[in-house]
Amino acid sequence: MMDEFEVNIQVPAPELQSDIISVTGLATHLDHAKEGLLERIKELQAEQEDRALGQLEAPITVDPKYHPKIIARKGAIITQIHTDHDVNIQFPEKYDENQDQISINGYEQNAIAACDAIQGIVDELEEIISEDITLDSRVHACIIGARTKGIHKIMDEFKVDLRFPQSGAADPNLVTVTGRPEMVDEAIDHLLNLEQECMADVVENEAKMAYMKPSGTAAANPEEPRGPSK
Repeated sequence: MMDEFEVNIQVPAPELQSDIISVTGLATHLDHAKEGLLERIKELQAEQEDRALGQLEAPITVDPKYHPKIIARKGAIITQIHTDHDVNIQFPEKYDENQDQISINGYEQNAIAACDAIQGIVDELEEIISEDITLDSRVHACIIGARTKGIHKIMDEFKVDLRFPQSGAADPNLVTVTGRPEMVDEAIDHLLNLEQECMADVVENEAKMAYMKPSGTAAANPEEPRGPSK
């Protein structure tokens, strides 16, 4: 700094326990030297605070089945935690021995806050239940809606996951609702109401189809033309 600002800087010896630094030189150089010195002091104080805070590696134990939920689609949730708390979060590699260990690195208070955020997600996930209900398979398409808009609306509104049976399932009427208990109950009530509404349309359409369908007997035995009377 002395070369940079063309001044002489005298720092007291540690045993003197003095906080006075002397700066001598041309008057035109002193102001710049003082500004530079104060800026350097701020940097040193910041570094000292960083060392005082210290870096912490905080492992948190989380069942591997919850890892995808914590990461979320396109890493949305884990990225948010990283951004909010300024920490690095490392999930176990495929062949790591401790598959349930998530490692969090950062300043102590940040790492602890990130751990708390992850634990909060786990606590919510552990409350989640799955319940099977019977919905007539004839109304599934009505509930799912065009381009699955209907089912996504329900999942967003009640914060649940819905699983309809695949083609050829043992029970084509079985629908699974997954979410927090109170939301699952509300979603099921809503689905049962939709079933009644959709079933009315299904029955009406089936009645129309039956009415329009030609009689099997008439089609099999068309009336033969009669010959001329003798």
